[in-house]
Amino acid sequence: MPQLASLVAAIVVVVSLTTIVGVRRWESEGVNGSSPISDPVTALSAARSNITQRLLQQRQTIDYWNQRVELNKARWSPQMRETFDRNMRVIDQAVADSLNGLNQNPHDEVSEEMLNAAMNEKLSLLKEFADL
Repeated sequence: MPQLASLVAAIVVVVSLTTIVGVRRWESEGVNGSSPISDPVTALSAARSNITQRLLQQRQTIDYWNQRVELNKARWSPQMRETFDRNMRVIDQAVADSLNGLNQNPHDEVSEEMLNAAMNEKLSLLKEFADL
């Protein structure tokens, strides 16, 4: 009986892992463009639209937190303002570089990941300084 139970458990684990790997591959083929696309112009337009929508949502959130920072900025010391401005310039440069990369190649996953990371870092910085 214990051997039978172990065998059943092993089969369940193997089937589960195979299913997970298969689903991920299937999803990545659709995302990465490995599957045949009937109209490349439509695919390019959809990729840009997806990025644009996500950026719009992130920018709205960033605008909200930026307003909160601006309200509190008057109370900050000059050193704190300089630290904030310096960090924001670095992050804004990273965002601009990533956007340039995506404008040149909308399917560049590295540029998209870098853009997401920079936008998330900007949001984190704003949230942190909004509470000061």
